[in-house]
Amino acid sequence: QMAKELAPQQFWAISNGVPMCAETDTGDGIRMAMEIGAAVCGFGGTIDFCGKTGASTDNRVPLFPSFIVNQKGRRFVNEDATYAFHYRAIFQQESQLDGPTYMIFGENSLSDDFARWDAETLEQDLADGVVIKADSIEALAEKIDVDAENLKATLQTWNAETENGEDNQFERYTGLQPLSGPFYAYQNKPFNLGAIGGVKINTDAQAMNNNGEVIPGLYAAGLNAGGWIGPYYPGSGTAIMGTVHWGRKAGAHAASL
Repeated sequence: QMAKELAPQQFWAISNGVPMCAETDTGDGIRMAMEIGAAVCGFGGTIDFCGKTGASTDNRVPLFPSFIVNQKGRRFVNEDATYAFHYRAIFQQESQLDGPTYMIFGENSLSDDFARWDAETLEQDLADGVVIKADSIEALAEKIDVDAENLKATLQTWNAETENGEDNQFERYTGLQPLSGPFYAYQNKPFNLGAIGGVKINTDAQAMNNNGEVIPGLYAAGLNAGGWIGPYYPGSGTAIMGTVHWGRKAGAHAASL
């Protein structure tokens, strides 16, 4: 309910993906602060990733040859950007177009050193319907219900540019190889570690109300605090860093009173 009210991407992620945060992570700290008048801010992005696509929390580079498309069959993001950045873009596309997004790869992608599947895991995912296979890109488009002409054009552009080691659309720099059939599609699914956003604080980690006034004796740190991260989670360790930094600031200020 809290995600539905305050954090649209978090609500999308836990509704459509795999929640991986602790069951006890229900926002109690934020709720208690709100009950005594604290303002909240910074809700928007989440800590979403997907190991299947290479967009995992270790930011592994390089990404294997593949690209991500929306319901219209078009690319919309640099796929080797940090995981939460492109999952923010995935959320926006799926919300705007009311449909899933897919990672597209070719048979030749599977021989890449950084391929996300081996023969055994691919066979299992095909059997489970997690991965979809087709002999042609047009047939794949039909199976996943995206615009066939656009997907074909996206593939042609990708192959032409990566033949020269380039990505002029999004300036990606890893996994730049043409794709050849048969072709595969994996529907993106967020693995969610929680939301960003929380209690509004000042530079001493003091909680503030909606008038911008300090609430004496109340502090917030880490992911209980909002507004210090930005529109998307920037990468591995940021949440831990925020816990350490803002906890130290709160403690130092409290000790000075």
